[in-house]
Amino acid sequence: MTTKEIVQQVIDAFDNNDVEKILSFFADDVKWTMKGSSVTFMNGKNEVEQFLGGMEDVKMVSSTKEHIIVEGNTVAVDGLVQCKDKNGKDMAMYYADIYELENDKVKKVTSYIVDKKE
Repeated sequence: MTTKEIVQQVIDAFDNNDVEKILSFFADDVKWTMKGSSVTFMNGKNEVEQFLGGMEDVKMVSSTKEHIIVEGNTVAVDGLVQCKDKNGKDMAMYYADIYELENDKVKKVTSYIVDKKE
């Protein structure tokens, strides 16, 4: 698989709330930084799994991919994600994710998240 195909598989897994599939593409020592109204830093597959496990009540409604830009082993993706929380409340966020791969595994993710204002 190409770098772009690997990241597209990861994105599809996120769209389908498939934590096991997401983790299968991540390196054991993955580092994931989420930047937005606060900063969340995850170090290692176990921390990512705990974080994603805590998101089980959030259901993906739709997501767009405005751009998928590949440069070597780095892929940048941006768009809009719409979800519902456990109370059925709608949430919408613009995102930009930068994936860095090493040996066909996601080694580093940097996510920028901005709540969509009505």
